[in-house]
Amino acid sequence: MSVLAPSGPARAAGLRVPLRAVLSGLAAALLLAALYGRMMSYGLRSDETLFVAPAALLQDARMYHGFFYNHAPDSAWLFRGFYLLFEPLGLLGSARLAVFAAWLLLLAAAVGITWRLARSVPLALTCALALTACETLLTQAGMTATNNLLPLPFALLGPGLFCCATLGSGPRRGLLVLAGFCLSLAAGLKVSAVAFIPPVAAAAFFLPAAVPLRVRLAQVVLPLVLGGTAGALPLLWYLLSDPALFLAHVLKFHTGPHVAYWQAHAAEEPGLALGLGARLQLAYRVWFSGAALLLALLPACLFWAAARAPGRGQAAQTGGAGQIITVLAALALSAGLSLIPAPGFPQYYIPPLVCLPLLSALLWRRLAPEQRAGLMPLLGGVSLLCLALAAPRLGPGLVRLAEPDNFTAARIIRGGDAIRAALAEGNSPPGPIATFQPLYPLEAGLPVYPELATGSFAYRVVPYLDDGLRAQYRAAGPQDLAARFDAEPPAAFLLGYAPELEAEMRAYAGANGYRAVPVQDLSNRYGTGQLLLRPAPSPP
Repeated sequence: MSVLAPSGPARAAGLRVPLRAVLSGLAAALLLAALYGRMMSYGLRSDETLFVAPAALLQDARMYHGFFYNHAPDSAWLFRGFYLLFEPLGLLGSARLAVFAAWLLLLAAAVGITWRLARSVPLALTCALALTACETLLTQAGMTATNNLLPLPFALLGPGLFCCATLGSGPRRGLLVLAGFCLSLAAGLKVSAVAFIPPVAAAAFFLPAAVPLRVRLAQVVLPLVLGGTAGALPLLWYLLSDPALFLAHVLKFHTGPHVAYWQAHAAEEPGLALGLGARLQLAYRVWFSGAALLLALLPACLFWAAARAPGRGQAAQTGGAGQIITVLAALALSAGLSLIPAPGFPQYYIPPLVCLPLLSALLWRRLAPEQRAGLMPLLGGVSLLCLALAAPRLGPGLVRLAEPDNFTAARIIRGGDAIRAALAEGNSPPGPIATFQPLYPLEAGLPVYPELATGSFAYRVVPYLDDGLRAQYRAAGPQDLAARFDAEPPAAFLLGYAPELEAEMRAYAGANGYRAVPVQDLSNRYGTGQLLLRPAPSPP
């Protein structure tokens, strides 16, 4: 045997690292597969009628003009793009695939940015695993086709890329352009993500501290502004083309009729977080329970370790104090803004979570090597606890992958096809489908009323609108339905999901001879759908 050949222990050590990497890759693939299975089998939520329907409606109608939509425009166009690319999956399936892509980007950003700042693979993987195991992200906020999860990857990348670009000898303009682009894109996906912009914008005038102000203006502020302007173009186009219409949908809805509706119907939602005290309690449960608490534990422990570091000079050489202040400001501002909307829902309080991996990475940089080694058991313990917390929710997702025909989107497609077949069999006259669940007819290519095209969100607030807002919304209230149906009779009613809201529709159907026909695959968490067909015209 050659003396140059590695001995048995050396050969084993050389093989151990690749084997560990392979096992880690397999574990990550299983987690992502479980996440995908859980998402695709997660039950339909009413918010999805608002967010997903524009993927079909934008083919013929203008947003805000042709149908009601009370959010920033980027998420609607993202779902539209995914629908065009993955049309066989249907409206809901392609939209949820877009959210899964956002999950992949979020986890890749958490690993990449954390590793870039801290140069620690265990810390990067622990942060990504903690995000994956967060209970709020494994329920409606992260499992449905809405805009709740979509801005998170960009809200993490914006400050993260800024920190990477301003640490070191000089600013990196390419990263700063990308950071500005991500920050604006996050706000275009959800307006509340604007909270991440002011801290980074202010820090651009002070970081890197060793660079003269004139250089910072040219090499930090200007690239950040250029990237931010490019990312904000879709939002700016809608805002500048019709400011009153845009603000009426995106801002005034949430501060006026939305609040009035929930104040009038608070008794129907036990535990509704309407007052500030209730919103604080709900935020506390989101931020300080389960994996979110473990994710917050990491920077807390690292801050304690950094404060007790034996060599302050070494910490000063690594820098990062200004970046830590920037991330803390983003954390505080995003947390504060999330408490403003009333009533509060769990998904409102998830944006601050993306600051925690950045804060952990920046604090890790300031630790001595022996301190980092001493914290490895903490990372291992947090990872194991996150796996234990996520297993009951993600485990069934792997099982459901074996039954793609039972995915939620597949059931809605079958329901839409069944409606179309019932219309043809019943010889129903042409016309829109009247329903608060428009995804079923839209999946089958059937027309719906523009006033009801995004569900019940506009319909239910019509009684609380002043004249100014009423003129800006394409909406119909209970008092408007009879005249609207007389002018354009529905081919059918799809009811059974919101009995109180559907009362006017059911009364009109009964008064005009609509008959119920049995249709399969119309059940969801809100009830079992009932199709009422318009009577066929009498033969001459």
